[in-house]
Amino acid sequence: MVEKEIDYLCSQYGLKPTNLSKFTLKLNFPDPDLKYGFSGEDNSLYLPLYHELNASSSLPGEIFCMVYIQLILDPDKVNSEYLADFFNNPLGLKIRKGWEARGFVLRPETRNSEEVQEPQQTSALNNPAVLSGKSGFSGISHTVTGETSSENGDSIYSICQGSDGMTYVLPDSASPVPELLSFPDLDLESLMHSKLYLPDLQVQLEILKIKALTKELISQLNIFECRLSTYPKSMSHIRRKLELIREAVKLANDSDYILELIRRGESKRLEFKSTLRMNLMTGKPDWNIQHAVLKTIVAYLNTDGGILLVGVSNDGEILGIKNDGFPNEDRFLLHFKQLIKQHIGLNYSPMIEYTLVPVNGKEVLEIACKKSDEAVFLKTDKNDEEFYIRTGPSSERLTGSKLIEYVNRRYNGKSD
Repeated sequence: MVEKEIDYLCSQYGLKPTNLSKFTLKLNFPDPDLKYGFSGEDNSLYLPLYHELNASSSLPGEIFCMVYIQLILDPDKVNSEYLADFFNNPLGLKIRKGWEARGFVLRPETRNSEEVQEPQQTSALNNPAVLSGKSGFSGISHTVTGETSSENGDSIYSICQGSDGMTYVLPDSASPVPELLSFPDLDLESLMHSKLYLPDLQVQLEILKIKALTKELISQLNIFECRLSTYPKSMSHIRRKLELIREAVKLANDSDYILELIRRGESKRLEFKSTLRMNLMTGKPDWNIQHAVLKTIVAYLNTDGGILLVGVSNDGEILGIKNDGFPNEDRFLLHFKQLIKQHIGLNYSPMIEYTLVPVNGKEVLEIACKKSDEAVFLKTDKNDEEFYIRTGPSSERLTGSKLIEYVNRRYNGKSD
């Protein structure tokens, strides 16, 4: 699933999927003889073996350093600060969780206290013998290229596994514990070749600048909010400026939000429609196309709500609303409002929020529907009424006894 997201992102942004081995020069395991586990080297990524901990471009703390590996990165391809931020964001976290789920990183097993010999029952932090070089990890490093085998044919895994493949470290807590956790087994060959994506180095650096600017803006707004109570004389001027900032940020957020929805794919609460009224096969307006949009809205209202994106094909291609043939956006929105009024009812309009969002240079209609407290029917051009609910990623029409049963159970509180 994560790899599909990455493939989609690459296609959207014109990027090629890559993997860690393509820009990693060297990989180091923690050295227990060093206070922070590693010697600080420029452009290093410190990657935790468990997704609960943050990736970092600076040396990890003394307590947790033994559950990190150090990747020394090619400075011509990737910035370590950018990559650390990537691995701490939602998609990066999904990738890291996937490493555990797919067995690239095996969770350490807790030893029973009776199996641990007497000298090892104290905290690993206070027991240098537990973190000695006898584990086979002390000072081990490996130069990484596109290939993952050494000259004698050994894989990265066998090179880095060490003599007995075991050392003991603290869990995700600074508190001493009676049980000791083992350093996990790593399938580094698979780990280094797991799929991810990166923009080029200049884009990475620009993103870091924007993120720094965002943090500065948040800090300034926090200060300003604290000073509001002093009744500044330029309140109206300040309000106008803040509204402009809000609208600019909202547009940027809405666009990225729609892209994120498209990446997720259709589901019970998300559906895509290529057009509002136009049949792309015939090139003519078609009631069946409009009916498909309206029945989805009614189904959302009658179930748990949801979002409909018009101007997006079933496979996630962004088409925009131009194919519907309206002279301008206002006419498009007026037509949609008339459809709601005529076939659903304006009394339900507070539960149907819609707006045009610019996505990749095209306008997409986002329709967000809330759950209705009463049954909603679709009035067709045949003066008939139809009732729909969502079942999985589709809208199902209910009639007869099934309709009565659903309405009684959902709206009237009757089990029969």
